[in-house]
Amino acid sequence: MNYIKEKYGNPPVIINENGMDDSNNPFTSIKDALKDEKRIKYHNDYLSNLLASIKEDGCNVKGYFVWSLLENWEWASGYTSRFGLYFVDYNDKLKRYPKDSVKWFKSFLTST
Repeated sequence: MNYIKEKYGNPPVIINENGMDDSNNPFTSIKDALKDEKRIKYHNDYLSNLLASIKEDGCNVKGYFVWSLLENWEWASGYTSRFGLYFVDYNDKLKRYPKDSVKWFKSFLTST
């Protein structure tokens, strides 16, 4: 963010499609797939640093969108990666389950 601030005169920035993937292991139970501590840590660390760039350095960040709300088909890897905050059960009519990261984001959004 500091690079953008210095190089381009601190324009308003909206960050979209930011997140991380997990491999789609067909042998992982849904219960275990919902425990996405790695995703929580990623977003916590990213957003903590982003907040510091805003508050401490004056970076002009106006928005942030997590990638992604739901699992999806990825151009480079098809369904072999999972990105979503919600687990999509491809074997049960696309039923959706909130991962632990959903609870974390709700808490994060109401505490800031």
